[in-house]
Amino acid sequence: MKQILLFLISLNTFCTNSKFSGDTESANLKSGFFEVVQKWPQEPNGYSRKVFVKVPENKLEKYPAVIVLHGNGGNASSFLNRFNYLNNHVIIAPQGYLKSWNIRKEKSKALDIKFIEEIFSHLKKMKNIDYENISIIGNSNGSALVNQLLIEFQDESLKKAVCKVSQLNSFQYRDGSFWAQSENNLFNTLSYPKKGRKILCLAGSNDKIANYYGGEGVLGYVFLNAQYSAYIFAKAMGYDGIEITDDLAEEGPKNFFKYNYLNDQVIHYRLQGAGHGFGSMGRDADQIIKDFIELN
Repeated sequence: MKQILLFLISLNTFCTNSKFSGDTESANLKSGFFEVVQKWPQEPNGYSRKVFVKVPENKLEKYPAVIVLHGNGGNASSFLNRFNYLNNHVIIAPQGYLKSWNIRKEKSKALDIKFIEEIFSHLKKMKNIDYENISIIGNSNGSALVNQLLIEFQDESLKKAVCKVSQLNSFQYRDGSFWAQSENNLFNTLSYPKKGRKILCLAGSNDKIANYYGGEGVLGYVFLNAQYSAYIFAKAMGYDGIEITDDLAEEGPKNFFKYNYLNDQVIHYRLQGAGHGFGSMGRDADQIIKDFIELN
């Protein structure tokens, strides 16, 4: 059943008015989609953004939820089916404007942080959602948005984050500090990540799109070393030790090397030999994500 959620968001004031059609604040979230309407300079008259939903069929009173963010060029309606292995979670898949997420250099200049905020607000009103147990998973460009949410999104409902094949870039972290996106994508406002979150990062050692060992990659982004990026997040969560070196990483499964901070609160996996897509290593990566979301 289609669920319509209308949000009018002003770029200048960030004031939000909302009304529901065929829905109430005590409704159950159903499979299908709802919509968030936003205004920004690319869409001054308003643009309706779809958020696809898949609810398990096991009829629980409440479900944990996971928001999944596709990569550049992705389609949310099909992307959410990649997460059927999280079969006890409601899967929420927002569609990026122009099939991308606005970090700095993408075609989209949409208000994506605000978009995710409104999705969280809607989920909290659904009586079958455990709003104290919401996770987020991003792939590639979607992972870059997860990084940005970790930097500046302060909602306590976000408990776990998975960053898949995109570590921090130099807009997000530089000069020893994290930076909020700020108006006009200037990344010139200091930000302090909310503590207490659990973070899982996975990246392939042969990735040249989001360059694993740091340096220039896709669209001219300058990436941090993926292992250092995880260490930076661990420090933000309260870790005060030194960065874990390769000789201290634990292998398992084969060619998956784990860098564990704060007793599994922040984890990085180096997938030795993998590129931007994990290929034959994808199934093991999915199992690691499943265990992190459901068990950790």
